[in-house]
Amino acid sequence: MYYTIMKTHICDIILVGDESGLSHLHLDTSKGKRVFEIENNWIYNNEFFKEIIVQINAYFLGKLKNFSIKLNPAGTTYQKKVWKELGKIPFSETCTYKDIAVRIGNPKAARAIGMANSKNPIPLIVPCHRVIGSNGKLTGFAHGLEIKEKLIRFEKISTVYNMLLGYYGDLNWWPADSDYEMMVGAVLTQNTTWRNAAKAIANLGENLLPEKITKMATEELAEFIKPSGYYNQKAIKIKALTLWFQSYDFRIEAAMEIDAEALRKELLNVDGIGKETADCILTYSLKKPYFVIDTYTRRFFKRLGFDVPVDYDEFRIRIESVVEKNIDIYSRYHALIVEHSKQFCTKVPLCDGCPLYDLCEKNI
Repeated sequence: MYYTIMKTHICDIILVGDESGLSHLHLDTSKGKRVFEIENNWIYNNEFFKEIIVQINAYFLGKLKNFSIKLNPAGTTYQKKVWKELGKIPFSETCTYKDIAVRIGNPKAARAIGMANSKNPIPLIVPCHRVIGSNGKLTGFAHGLEIKEKLIRFEKISTVYNMLLGYYGDLNWWPADSDYEMMVGAVLTQNTTWRNAAKAIANLGENLLPEKITKMATEELAEFIKPSGYYNQKAIKIKALTLWFQSYDFRIEAAMEIDAEALRKELLNVDGIGKETADCILTYSLKKPYFVIDTYTRRFFKRLGFDVPVDYDEFRIRIESVVEKNIDIYSRYHALIVEHSKQFCTKVPLCDGCPLYDLCEKNI
Protein backbone atom coordinates (compact mmCIF):
# COMPACT_ATOMS: atom_id res chain seq x y z
CA MET A 1 0.00 0.00 0.00
CA TYR A 2 1.38 3.41 -0.99
CA TYR A 3 0.76 6.87 0.42
CA THR A 4 1.74 10.48 -0.11
CA ILE A 5 0.91 13.89 1.32
CA MET A 6 0.08 16.81 -0.96
CA LYS A 7 -0.45 20.45 -0.07
CA THR A 8 -3.29 22.62 -1.34
CA HIS A 9 -4.39 26.12 -0.41
CA ILE A 10 -7.38 24.58 1.40
CA CYS A 11 -5.56 21.94 3.48
CA ASP A 12 -3.03 19.11 3.31
CA ILE A 13 -4.34 15.91 1.75
CA ILE A 14 -3.19 12.35 2.48
CA LEU A 15 -3.62 9.88 -0.39
CA VAL A 16 -3.49 6.10 0.10
CA GLY A 17 -3.86 3.34 -2.48
CA ASP A 18 -2.35 0.56 -4.53
CA GLU A 19 -2.67 -0.91 -8.02
CA SER A 20 -6.35 -1.64 -7.32
CA GLY A 21 -7.06 2.08 -6.96
CA LEU A 22 -7.27 4.92 -4.45
CA SER A 23 -8.59 3.63 -1.14
CA HIS A 24 -8.32 6.69 1.13
CA LEU A 25 -8.25 10.45 0.79
CA HIS A 26 -7.92 12.29 4.08
CA LEU A 27 -8.48 16.04 4.39
CA ASP A 28 -5.92 16.84 7.08
CA THR A 29 -7.66 19.71 8.87
CA SER A 30 -7.18 18.48 12.46
CA LYS A 31 -10.69 19.79 13.18
CA GLY A 32 -12.96 16.90 12.22
CA LYS A 33 -14.02 13.73 13.98
CA ARG A 34 -11.97 11.44 11.76
CA VAL A 35 -8.51 10.58 13.05
CA PHE A 36 -6.22 9.23 10.37
CA GLU A 37 -2.88 7.55 10.95
CA ILE A 38 -0.33 6.42 8.40
CA GLU A 39 0.40 2.75 9.01
CA ASN A 40 3.97 1.51 9.40
CA ASN A 41 3.76 -0.95 6.51
CA TRP A 42 2.65 1.69 3.97
CA ILE A 43 5.31 2.91 1.56
CA TYR A 44 5.76 6.60 0.72
CA ASN A 45 5.53 6.95 -3.05
CA ASN A 46 4.67 10.38 -4.45
CA GLU A 47 5.25 9.27 -8.04
CA PHE A 48 2.55 6.60 -7.74
CA PHE A 49 -0.08 9.34 -7.17
CA LYS A 50 1.24 11.72 -9.83
CA GLU A 51 -1.89 11.70 -12.01
CA ILE A 52 -4.21 11.96 -9.00
CA ILE A 53 -2.26 14.97 -7.73
CA VAL A 54 -2.52 16.61 -11.17
CA GLN A 55 -6.30 16.16 -11.13
CA ILE A 56 -6.73 17.43 -7.56
CA ASN A 57 -4.63 20.51 -8.33
CA ALA A 58 -6.73 21.13 -11.44
CA TYR A 59 -9.86 20.81 -9.30
CA PHE A 60 -8.60 23.45 -6.86
CA LEU A 61 -7.90 25.75 -9.80
CA GLY A 62 -11.51 25.35 -10.90
CA LYS A 63 -10.37 23.71 -14.13
CA LEU A 64 -11.61 20.17 -13.42
CA LYS A 65 -15.13 19.27 -12.34
CA ASN A 66 -15.13 15.49 -12.79
CA PHE A 67 -12.35 13.19 -11.64
CA SER A 68 -11.24 10.18 -13.68
CA ILE A 69 -9.48 8.21 -10.96
CA LYS A 70 -9.56 4.47 -10.29
CA LEU A 71 -11.13 4.01 -6.87
CA ASN A 72 -11.04 1.09 -4.46
CA PRO A 73 -12.84 2.12 -1.25
CA ALA A 74 -13.54 -0.50 1.39
CA GLY A 75 -17.21 -0.62 2.39
CA THR A 76 -20.45 -2.59 2.38
CA THR A 77 -22.49 -3.07 -0.77
CA TYR A 78 -25.00 -0.51 0.51
CA GLN A 79 -22.31 2.05 1.30
CA LYS A 80 -20.76 1.66 -2.14
CA LYS A 81 -24.20 2.14 -3.71
CA VAL A 82 -24.56 5.42 -1.81
CA TRP A 83 -21.04 6.55 -2.67
CA LYS A 84 -21.67 5.86 -6.35
CA GLU A 85 -24.73 8.11 -6.19
CA LEU A 86 -22.73 10.83 -4.43
CA GLY A 87 -20.37 10.86 -7.38
CA LYS A 88 -23.22 12.00 -9.61
CA ILE A 89 -23.79 15.29 -7.74
CA PRO A 90 -22.55 18.02 -10.13
CA PHE A 91 -19.71 20.36 -9.23
CA SER A 92 -20.91 23.42 -7.24
CA GLU A 93 -24.37 21.92 -6.66
CA THR A 94 -25.78 20.44 -3.46
CA CYS A 95 -28.55 18.02 -2.57
CA THR A 96 -30.07 16.62 0.63
CA TYR A 97 -29.76 13.22 2.25
CA LYS A 98 -33.39 12.61 1.33
CA ASP A 99 -32.59 13.37 -2.32
CA ILE A 100 -29.95 10.63 -2.32
CA ALA A 101 -32.36 8.24 -0.58
CA VAL A 102 -34.93 8.82 -3.32
CA ARG A 103 -32.35 8.28 -6.02
CA ILE A 104 -31.35 4.86 -4.68
CA GLY A 105 -35.02 3.86 -4.40
CA ASN A 106 -35.57 4.15 -0.64
CA PRO A 107 -37.07 7.58 0.22
CA LYS A 108 -37.21 6.81 3.95
CA ALA A 109 -33.52 5.98 4.25
CA ALA A 110 -32.21 9.52 4.82
CA ARG A 111 -30.64 8.55 8.16
CA ALA A 112 -28.93 5.51 6.62
CA ILE A 113 -27.68 7.73 3.81
CA GLY A 114 -26.16 10.02 6.41
CA MET A 115 -24.36 7.11 8.04
CA ALA A 116 -22.99 5.87 4.70
CA ASN A 117 -22.03 9.42 3.81
CA SER A 118 -19.99 9.77 7.01
CA LYS A 119 -18.11 6.54 6.26
CA ASN A 120 -16.96 7.68 2.82
CA PRO A 121 -13.16 7.10 2.79
CA ILE A 122 -12.54 9.17 -0.36
CA PRO A 123 -14.12 12.62 0.20
CA LEU A 124 -13.66 15.35 -2.40
CA ILE A 125 -13.43 12.79 -5.22
CA VAL A 126 -16.57 11.10 -3.91
CA PRO A 127 -18.15 14.48 -3.08
CA CYS A 128 -19.96 13.84 0.19
CA HIS A 129 -19.39 17.52 1.04
CA ARG A 130 -22.16 18.39 -1.44
CA VAL A 131 -24.85 16.75 0.72
CA ILE A 132 -26.62 19.15 3.10
CA GLY A 133 -29.55 19.05 5.52
CA SER A 134 -33.16 19.33 4.34
CA ASN A 135 -33.27 22.80 5.94
CA GLY A 136 -30.42 23.96 3.73
CA LYS A 137 -27.89 23.99 6.57
CA LEU A 138 -24.58 22.18 6.66
CA THR A 139 -24.65 19.02 8.74
CA GLY A 140 -22.20 16.37 9.85
CA PHE A 141 -18.93 16.00 7.96
CA ALA A 142 -16.20 13.72 9.28
CA HIS A 143 -13.48 16.24 8.44
CA GLY A 144 -15.27 19.18 10.08
CA LEU A 145 -17.97 21.60 8.97
CA GLU A 146 -15.41 24.35 8.35
CA ILE A 147 -13.75 22.47 5.49
CA LYS A 148 -17.16 21.37 4.16
CA GLU A 149 -18.26 25.01 4.01
CA LYS A 150 -14.98 25.99 2.31
CA LEU A 151 -15.33 23.31 -0.35
CA ILE A 152 -18.91 24.30 -1.17
CA ARG A 153 -17.95 27.99 -1.23
CA PHE A 154 -14.89 27.30 -3.38
CA GLU A 155 -16.91 25.37 -5.96
CA LYS A 156 -19.53 28.07 -6.28
CA ILE A 157 -17.01 30.93 -6.43
CA SER A 158 -14.97 28.97 -8.98
CA THR A 159 -18.06 28.30 -11.11
CA VAL A 160 -19.00 31.99 -11.07
CA TYR A 161 -15.45 32.97 -12.08
CA ASN A 162 -15.37 30.59 -15.04
CA MET A 163 -18.83 31.66 -16.22
CA LEU A 164 -17.81 35.32 -16.14
CA LEU A 165 -14.50 34.59 -17.84
CA GLY A 166 -16.29 32.66 -20.57
CA TYR A 167 -18.73 35.53 -21.13
CA TYR A 168 -16.42 38.58 -20.94
CA GLY A 169 -13.02 37.09 -21.73
CA ASP A 170 -9.75 38.19 -20.11
CA LEU A 171 -10.29 41.87 -19.35
CA ASN A 172 -7.51 44.44 -19.12
CA TRP A 173 -7.97 46.09 -15.74
CA TRP A 174 -6.79 48.35 -14.00
CA PRO A 175 -6.70 50.91 -16.88
CA ALA A 176 -3.50 52.92 -16.40
CA ASP A 177 -0.32 53.77 -18.31
CA SER A 178 1.92 53.38 -15.26
CA ASP A 179 1.91 51.91 -11.77
CA TYR A 180 1.88 55.40 -10.28
CA GLU A 181 -1.12 56.39 -12.40
CA MET A 182 -2.88 53.27 -11.13
CA MET A 183 -2.19 54.26 -7.51
CA VAL A 184 -3.50 57.77 -8.08
CA GLY A 185 -6.53 56.33 -9.84
CA ALA A 186 -7.28 54.17 -6.79
CA VAL A 187 -7.58 57.35 -4.72
CA LEU A 188 -9.52 59.28 -7.35
CA THR A 189 -12.16 56.58 -7.71
CA GLN A 190 -13.08 56.74 -4.02
CA ASN A 191 -16.76 57.69 -3.63
CA THR A 192 -17.28 58.28 -7.33
CA THR A 193 -17.53 56.48 -10.66
CA TRP A 194 -14.53 55.48 -12.74
CA ARG A 195 -15.75 57.85 -15.46
CA ASN A 196 -15.22 60.83 -13.13
CA ALA A 197 -11.86 59.51 -11.98
CA ALA A 198 -10.79 59.12 -15.62
CA LYS A 199 -11.68 62.76 -16.30
CA ALA A 200 -9.44 63.84 -13.42
CA ILE A 201 -6.59 61.69 -14.75
CA ALA A 202 -7.03 63.23 -18.20
CA ASN A 203 -6.89 66.71 -16.65
CA LEU A 204 -3.57 65.90 -15.03
CA GLY A 205 -2.11 64.78 -18.34
CA GLU A 206 1.68 65.14 -18.38
CA ASN A 207 1.61 66.28 -14.75
CA LEU A 208 0.73 62.75 -13.63
CA LEU A 209 4.28 61.95 -12.57
CA PRO A 210 5.32 61.49 -8.93
CA GLU A 211 8.16 64.03 -9.29
CA LYS A 212 5.73 66.69 -10.54
CA ILE A 213 3.01 65.90 -8.00
CA THR A 214 5.57 66.23 -5.21
CA LYS A 215 6.40 69.79 -6.26
CA MET A 216 2.82 70.78 -7.07
CA ALA A 217 0.86 72.82 -4.53
CA THR A 218 -2.04 70.89 -2.98
CA GLU A 219 -4.48 73.60 -4.14
CA GLU A 220 -3.27 73.30 -7.72
CA LEU A 221 -3.59 69.52 -7.62
CA ALA A 222 -7.15 69.87 -6.29
CA GLU A 223 -8.09 72.01 -9.31
CA PHE A 224 -6.84 69.34 -11.71
CA ILE A 225 -8.85 66.56 -10.06
CA LYS A 226 -12.15 68.40 -9.55
CA PRO A 227 -14.16 65.97 -11.73
CA SER A 228 -13.50 63.17 -9.21
CA GLY A 229 -15.38 64.95 -6.41
CA TYR A 230 -14.10 65.50 -2.85
CA TYR A 231 -11.10 66.99 -4.65
CA ASN A 232 -9.60 68.89 -1.71
CA GLN A 233 -9.46 65.76 0.45
CA LYS A 234 -8.27 63.62 -2.45
CA ALA A 235 -5.48 66.08 -3.24
CA ILE A 236 -4.20 65.68 0.32
CA LYS A 237 -4.42 61.89 0.00
CA ILE A 238 -2.54 61.83 -3.30
CA LYS A 239 0.21 64.02 -1.85
CA ALA A 240 0.51 61.68 1.14
CA LEU A 241 0.57 58.60 -1.11
CA THR A 242 3.24 60.21 -3.30
CA LEU A 243 5.34 60.98 -0.24
CA TRP A 244 5.14 57.28 0.70
CA PHE A 245 6.19 56.32 -2.84
CA GLN A 246 9.09 58.75 -2.61
CA SER A 247 10.48 56.71 0.30
CA TYR A 248 11.16 54.06 -2.35
CA ASP A 249 12.72 56.62 -4.73
CA PHE A 250 9.62 56.33 -6.90
CA ARG A 251 10.75 52.82 -7.87
CA ILE A 252 7.91 50.31 -7.88
CA GLU A 253 10.44 47.45 -7.98
CA ALA A 254 11.92 48.59 -4.66
CA ALA A 255 8.51 48.59 -3.00
CA MET A 256 7.69 45.17 -4.46
CA GLU A 257 10.66 43.68 -2.61
CA ILE A 258 8.92 44.31 0.73
CA ASP A 259 6.78 41.63 2.39
CA ALA A 260 3.08 41.89 1.42
CA GLU A 261 1.70 42.36 4.94
CA ALA A 262 4.38 44.92 5.79
CA LEU A 263 3.50 46.87 2.63
CA ARG A 264 -0.19 46.74 3.50
CA LYS A 265 0.51 48.16 6.96
CA GLU A 266 2.58 50.95 5.43
CA LEU A 267 -0.18 51.89 3.01
CA LEU A 268 -2.86 51.81 5.71
CA ASN A 269 -0.72 54.27 7.68
CA VAL A 270 -0.79 56.72 4.77
CA ASP A 271 -3.32 59.50 5.38
CA GLY A 272 -6.55 58.75 3.52
CA ILE A 273 -5.66 55.23 2.34
CA GLY A 274 -8.24 52.70 3.50
CA LYS A 275 -8.31 48.95 3.09
CA GLU A 276 -10.02 48.91 -0.30
CA THR A 277 -7.63 51.48 -1.78
CA ALA A 278 -4.61 49.76 -0.23
CA ASP A 279 -5.64 46.37 -1.63
CA CYS A 280 -6.20 47.85 -5.10
CA ILE A 281 -2.68 49.29 -5.04
CA LEU A 282 -1.20 46.08 -3.67
CA THR A 283 -2.91 43.90 -6.26
CA TYR A 284 -2.61 46.00 -9.39
CA SER A 285 0.64 47.91 -8.86
CA LEU A 286 2.68 45.98 -6.32
CA LYS A 287 1.67 42.49 -7.49
CA LYS A 288 0.72 41.32 -4.01
CA PRO A 289 -2.48 39.23 -4.18
CA TYR A 290 -5.30 40.68 -2.08
CA PHE A 291 -8.92 40.16 -3.06
CA VAL A 292 -10.41 43.64 -3.44
CA ILE A 293 -13.68 44.17 -1.57
CA ASP A 294 -15.51 47.13 -3.04
CA THR A 295 -19.18 48.08 -3.43
CA TYR A 296 -19.41 46.02 -6.61
CA THR A 297 -17.99 42.93 -4.88
CA ARG A 298 -20.40 43.16 -1.95
CA ARG A 299 -23.46 43.69 -4.13
CA PHE A 300 -22.39 40.95 -6.53
CA PHE A 301 -21.84 38.19 -3.96
CA LYS A 302 -24.84 39.15 -1.86
CA ARG A 303 -27.19 38.80 -4.84
CA LEU A 304 -25.67 35.42 -5.62
CA GLY A 305 -26.68 34.29 -2.13
CA PHE A 306 -23.33 34.39 -0.34
CA ASP A 307 -23.04 35.44 3.28
CA VAL A 308 -21.38 38.85 3.10
CA PRO A 309 -19.81 39.97 6.41
CA VAL A 310 -19.88 43.67 7.25
CA ASP A 311 -16.22 43.65 8.27
CA TYR A 312 -13.93 44.24 5.26
CA ASP A 313 -11.12 41.88 6.22
CA GLU A 314 -13.48 39.14 7.37
CA PHE A 315 -15.09 39.08 3.93
CA ARG A 316 -11.75 39.35 2.13
CA ILE A 317 -10.22 36.48 4.09
CA ARG A 318 -13.34 34.37 3.60
CA ILE A 319 -12.83 34.57 -0.17
CA GLU A 320 -9.05 34.27 -0.03
CA SER A 321 -9.35 31.12 2.10
CA VAL A 322 -10.91 29.23 -0.82
CA VAL A 323 -9.42 30.94 -3.88
CA GLU A 324 -5.74 30.30 -4.53
CA LYS A 325 -3.56 33.32 -3.79
CA ASN A 326 -2.70 34.12 -7.37
CA ILE A 327 -2.25 37.68 -8.61
CA ASP A 328 -3.67 36.91 -12.06
CA ILE A 329 -6.79 35.22 -10.67
CA TYR A 330 -7.44 37.95 -8.07
CA SER A 331 -7.01 40.86 -10.48
CA ARG A 332 -8.93 39.12 -13.26
CA TYR A 333 -11.80 38.15 -10.95
CA HIS A 334 -12.11 41.71 -9.68
CA ALA A 335 -12.09 43.03 -13.25
CA LEU A 336 -14.86 40.59 -14.20
CA ILE A 337 -16.98 41.61 -11.20
CA VAL A 338 -16.55 45.30 -12.06
CA GLU A 339 -17.54 44.73 -15.69
CA HIS A 340 -20.50 42.54 -14.77
CA SER A 341 -21.67 45.09 -12.20
CA LYS A 342 -21.63 47.80 -14.85
CA GLN A 343 -23.54 45.75 -17.43
CA PHE A 344 -26.01 43.70 -15.37
CA CYS A 345 -25.57 43.84 -11.60
CA THR A 346 -26.27 47.57 -11.34
CA LYS A 347 -28.01 49.19 -8.38
CA VAL A 348 -31.28 48.30 -10.07
CA PRO A 349 -30.31 44.94 -11.58
CA LEU A 350 -30.73 44.26 -15.29
CA CYS A 351 -31.41 40.53 -15.14
CA ASP A 352 -32.48 39.94 -18.75
CA GLY A 353 -29.62 38.30 -20.59
CA CYS A 354 -27.43 38.03 -17.47
CA PRO A 355 -24.96 35.13 -17.88
CA LEU A 356 -25.41 34.26 -14.19
CA TYR A 357 -29.21 34.39 -14.22
CA ASP A 358 -29.78 30.68 -13.50
CA LEU A 359 -27.12 30.63 -10.78
CA CYS A 360 -28.12 33.86 -9.05
CA GLU A 361 -30.41 33.73 -6.01
CA LYS A 362 -31.48 37.31 -6.78
CA ASN A 363 -30.98 38.36 -3.19
CA ILE A 364 -31.86 41.99 -3.93
